[in-house]
Amino acid sequence: MSYRGRVLVIEETPRAETRRLWEGIRADGWDVRALPLARSLEHDAVHPDVVVLNFAGTEGDDDRDRYLDAALRMAAERGPRRPPVVAVDETLRPDARPAGIADVLRAPWSVGHVSARLGSLARLATMRAEMRRRLETAARFGLSRAEPDTGASLLDAHVLVVGAGIRYFTIERALAKRSTLIGAFTIDTAVDYLERRPFDAVVVNLPLEDAIDFLEILRRNPDTHALPAVVLTGEADPRLIEATRDAGATDLVFAEEGEALFAERVEQAMTEHRLRLALKAAYGDTRHDETLDSVTGLYRRAFLMEHLGALIDDARAGDAPLAVIGFRIAELAEINAEWGWAAGDRLLAQVGRLIARLIRGEDLAARAGGDRLALLLPDTDTESARPVAHRIAGILETTAFSLPGATGPMWVTIDVGVVEFDGVEDETALLARAFG
Repeated sequence: MSYRGRVLVIEETPRAETRRLWEGIRADGWDVRALPLARSLEHDAVHPDVVVLNFAGTEGDDDRDRYLDAALRMAAERGPRRPPVVAVDETLRPDARPAGIADVLRAPWSVGHVSARLGSLARLATMRAEMRRRLETAARFGLSRAEPDTGASLLDAHVLVVGAGIRYFTIERALAKRSTLIGAFTIDTAVDYLERRPFDAVVVNLPLEDAIDFLEILRRNPDTHALPAVVLTGEADPRLIEATRDAGATDLVFAEEGEALFAERVEQAMTEHRLRLALKAAYGDTRHDETLDSVTGLYRRAFLMEHLGALIDDARAGDAPLAVIGFRIAELAEINAEWGWAAGDRLLAQVGRLIARLIRGEDLAARAGGDRLALLLPDTDTESARPVAHRIAGILETTAFSLPGATGPMWVTIDVGVVEFDGVEDETALLARAFG
């Protein structure tokens, strides 16, 4: 199981039900440390990815007030790795969320849901940190840009509902007041709708075996691989549930959890998707002739090296993972020799455009030189980066490219290297190891 990140739980009095929750979160790959508030302030070297305030473990109003003050202080902190603060409570509702708290997780607690929420909030924090870092790197190339407003809004949200099961009317009651719903009773119809218009989320209302098939189709498509997909189910087979998550479900909600919680989790997924789109658009402010490779449209080597140096500094300071993927087009030299440099540049341009569509918002793709393309993945270890690398390489190797002078489609072979920052090396050594 890949490493998910560090969670600092602040609680005064551990309780049996929350202790079981933390044990489940650990089993899901998180490094969980639980401390009282006073002791947590003494541990500056913890560098958590998410802070959880366990209001269910407080004793009286004084403890709750101290927790609320702590949430405000944490939210006001500055720095590249300001962690999101989550509240675990039995009474607070999401619509009464206190200032400084990114989300409220209410009882009864599900390990799968809590783990998914922690992961989602941690990635959003990574995206915000990367946005600031990228603007700083761009400023060193003479591009001055203000940090954009990334407030997400769910106005005019559209949801695709896949399947005609008995829970369709449950979905309609839960979501229709806030979203426009479009129903697709079959997987083929859903794929057709996805090709014709954008959606803010997909709700999968299929038997889990069919849901897995649909999710695999969704995640293979570069236009929909990041689209939120919330699965609503009444099935309880652990094997199928795990396979559904592995196939790419953003969230999995059990029917018995109720309409209100289902609506809340779909809206959370859509809000975060809008925020991701806003952050990805904000990265466009750093794209300019001074920063881009003229052939691939990706960042050029000088920007790559400057930014990789900043990522290394932050990874070292925060004791955080950093992965680098190296892609090499095996046939490029042969294509240049047989059809000329214009054909090679045409191939590079097509590959660059495709990679740009396939990466996550926080990842940076650049041309490292010649036939080599690099991908930087902040807050990511090699176990998590490896499937990303092979997914992208697989799509590139099954894409038919067109070349001037060629009589038919061109297929390429992609050599892949995946490495992780070892805490010592500089950007030159790390990049060389990715292509080594």
